[in-house]
Amino acid sequence: MVMNAPATQGPGLAGYAEEFYRRFEVRAPLITMALILIVAVRIHELVPLLAKIRPALLLSVLGVGYLFTRTPVDIWRAAFREPLVKLVIAFYVWAMIGVPFALYPGLAVDSVTTPVVTQLAVLIAPLLCAPTEDNLRWLQRVYVHGMAAHMLVAFAGGVMEGGRLYTFGGGLDSNDYSAMAAITFLLGAGLLQTEKKGLWRVLAFVSSAILALGVVKNGSRGGTLALVFGALVFLIASRGSRRFLYAVLFVVGGVLIWNVSPYKFRKRMIDLVSGTEDYNYTEYSGRKQVWARANIYIQRHPAMGVGIANFPIMEGQYLEEQGKVGKWSAAHNAYYQSTVELGLPGGSMFIGMLLIALYKGWRLRRAFRDTASGERLNRPEYVAAIAAFAMAAVFLSHAYFYLLYGLLGLIAFAWRVAGMDRGAAAPMGSAPQLQGSPSALPAAAPQYVAALQSGRRPAATAGGWRSRARWPGQRGRFAP
Repeated sequence: MVMNAPATQGPGLAGYAEEFYRRFEVRAPLITMALILIVAVRIHELVPLLAKIRPALLLSVLGVGYLFTRTPVDIWRAAFREPLVKLVIAFYVWAMIGVPFALYPGLAVDSVTTPVVTQLAVLIAPLLCAPTEDNLRWLQRVYVHGMAAHMLVAFAGGVMEGGRLYTFGGGLDSNDYSAMAAITFLLGAGLLQTEKKGLWRVLAFVSSAILALGVVKNGSRGGTLALVFGALVFLIASRGSRRFLYAVLFVVGGVLIWNVSPYKFRKRMIDLVSGTEDYNYTEYSGRKQVWARANIYIQRHPAMGVGIANFPIMEGQYLEEQGKVGKWSAAHNAYYQSTVELGLPGGSMFIGMLLIALYKGWRLRRAFRDTASGERLNRPEYVAAIAAFAMAAVFLSHAYFYLLYGLLGLIAFAWRVAGMDRGAAAPMGSAPQLQGSPSALPAAAPQYVAALQSGRRPAATAGGWRSRARWPGQRGRFAP
C-alpha cells in the first residue's frame, strides 16, 4: 500500500514529487479505511456509548476535511468526474429540493443532512487514494474482515428476538445485518483468489464462512435471497475451472448451511415461496399490500414525492383515509421507497446508480491483468456484490443504505485501478518506486503529472501540502 521510495531523492522536481506521494499515498488510504469501518461497516455500533458522539459524522467531517486541505484540486476534480459520484450528488440534491414539499419537512431535514455527509465521504474518499492494487486489496479487506468481526461480536452480545439477531448498538436489525453479510461475503469470495499469502487466504476463507453463516443466523429471507442471487451472478461472471470450483463450494456450503439452520428459518423460506401462510401475502400490512399502495402514492406525488423518509407518514395518512388501523409501515422495497419519497426523478436516479455499478462491475470481471504474465484475471466479486444489493433492495428499505454508497465507491475505485478510467488511467500492480523522474509516478492524477512534467505549479488548496513542500524554483528544500 505504501510506496517504498528512497528517503531522499535529491533536489528538484523529483524530490518534490516524492514528498507529495509519501504523504498522499499513506494518509488517504488510512483515512479511507477508517471511514469504511465507521460509516459503511458500522463497527462503532458494537459500543453503544460511542453513539453519543456520532462517530460516523465526526470522522466524515474531520477525515474529508483533512483530505480536502491536503489533496491537490486536480485529484478532487478527477473524483467528481466519476459518473457514480455525479449521480449520487444529484440524488441528494434532489432530496434536499424536495424537503419543503415533504409531508413532514422536519423528518426530511433530519434524514437528508447526515447521510449527505457520511455517504458522500465513503463514496469519494477511495477516489482520492493512489489507484494501485495494493490499496484496492486493503480497502476490500476492511469491508470483509471488518464485517466478519462485527458479526462475531454481535452474535456474542447482541439482542436476540425469536432466535434472530434483532438489534445491537445503534439499532441494526436482522435484515440489515443479513444484507451486509451477503454483500461482504461476495467481496470475501473475491479475496480468496487475489490474496497471495497463505495467512491472508485463510483469513479470507474464515471471514467469508462467518458472513455466510451470519446470513442464516439473522433469519432474513431478503438477505438469503440476496446471497443466493449474488452467488449465481458470481458463478456466471466467473470463467474456466474456477467456475466449476466455485459452483461446488457454493452448492456444498448451501446444503450444509440449510441442514444446520433452525427449523423456523427453513419454514419461513418455504412460506415465502409457497405464499400460503406468509403474512406478506395474507395480511394488510404485508409486503404485497404495501407495494400495491405504493403505486397509489406514486400516482398522487409523481414529481417531487412525499419527501425523504416520509413513506411511513404517507402510509399512515392513507390508512386513516381508508378507515383502517395498521402500522405506519416502511416500503420494504428500495425501489418503491426512493420513487415514493423522491418522485419519479429520484427513483430513476437510484436505479441509475445500480445500473452504472452493474455495468462497471461486469466490465471489471476481466479488466485486471497479472503483472508478471499479463494474463487476464477473473474478478467477479464486484458485479456479484452489487447484484446482491439489487436483490436485497426488492425486500428492504435500503435506498439510503450506507453500505451501498461504500460499495459504489469501491467499484469506482476498482474501475480506476483497472485502468478503465480514461481520465485517470492507472498502472497495474503496486505503485512503482520513484526513479528521479515524474514520469515514473503512478498516474493517480494525470493533470498533476502533466504539471510536474511541464514545470507548472499544479492547483492545490491553500494551506495544504503546498505549504510544506515548495514548488521547484521557490526558495526551500526542493529548489533546484
